[in-house]
Amino acid sequence: MNLLKTYQRTSIKRGWTRVDLLLMLYDRAIGELESCEIAADSGDQTLYCKHELALRKTIMTIHAGLKPDEDEVAFNIARLLHFVMVQFDDKDYASGKKVLGQIRDGFAQIADQANEMERQGTIPALPETDTFESIA
Repeated sequence: MNLLKTYQRTSIKRGWTRVDLLLMLYDRAIGELESCEIAADSGDQTLYCKHELALRKTIMTIHAGLKPDEDEVAFNIARLLHFVMVQFDDKDYASGKKVLGQIRDGFAQIADQANEMERQGTIPALPETDTFESIA
């Protein structure tokens, strides 16, 4: 039972900032989308399903961190994520990768400023304990 308590106390934060986490999630989504495309091209349905599930979970993780009712940018990102999934379902992998890449690049461009704002307390830091709350 001690291992369980240690696991429960372990924070996901470990020095991560909100924008670091977002960039990692977008990188993961793009990677999973590329893996789906490769698996589809090679006809490997098992591999495709594995990466499809990982892609959908990653997109939902990003979406769960948005507050679209409170912020226009979050609302537009939610719409873009929906578009990515519609394109994915239509097997238009290039469009999905392009949109995810553009969103990711936008966050990368403001990463230094966002990290500084988080250090100053203008943007709340990630919680010390693992909780479900908006990160973007």
